[in-house]
Amino acid sequence: MKSYFESLLEILYPEKNTCFFCGTYDEEIQDRYICADCEKNVRRIVPPVCLRCSKPVEPDSPAGLCTDCRLSSWNFEMCRSPFCYEGLIKKGIYMFKYHNKPYFYKFFGKSLAGYMKSICYTDFDLIVPVPLHRSKMRKRGFNQSKLVASYISRDFSIPMAEVLRRIRKTPKQSEMSREERRANMEDAFSLKNEKMADLLKEKTVLLVDDVFTTGSTADECSKVLKQGGADKVYVITIAR
Repeated sequence: MKSYFESLLEILYPEKNTCFFCGTYDEEIQDRYICADCEKNVRRIVPPVCLRCSKPVEPDSPAGLCTDCRLSSWNFEMCRSPFCYEGLIKKGIYMFKYHNKPYFYKFFGKSLAGYMKSICYTDFDLIVPVPLHRSKMRKRGFNQSKLVASYISRDFSIPMAEVLRRIRKTPKQSEMSREERRANMEDAFSLKNEKMADLLKEKTVLLVDDVFTTGSTADECSKVLKQGGADKVYVITIAR
């Protein structure tokens, strides 16, 4: 069932046959939300990729893993992402988050759902979005990860729950090193309340976020989910 907010988006944005990225009207767009010209400029991640985090790797990469995953011990089982975080997708995510364009969740949600089906990445008990800190939520008005997670939840008929909360406001990470990002995310999340442990118990969880960069956010959230009782945690992001 769509939330009141999601239903409101349907009314506020007359998206039918209109490209979200360039505003072009074309009757062939339908519910793809992107025109043919913009589609050509979208770069997708193609194999070979790291078996753990989806980073492109060389065909002879040891154990099929990137250097980061050979050296790191993650709390999640695997992360998958369909798009490279560059060009049109990077611009779209920026518009989605910072330019009051929440309806972008339809394009990104549809893209993720289709991608997940194509790689059989669908066997989950619960879908959990990465939360925003309450101050950022007040400023933005919506959580982009929650909107995308809600789309996936409806498409796969898998329940979604806001299990996590962000307990510490973290500085922007775009100019931080890998080590600084990990330190920045440490102890930044917790379960919303004790009842969440009952919801997580022995579940296979899909964690949803917008971008995977160093993996620090996904890893910290996965740690909290497993400490809360989840059996396994998988991650899906729009881009990396």
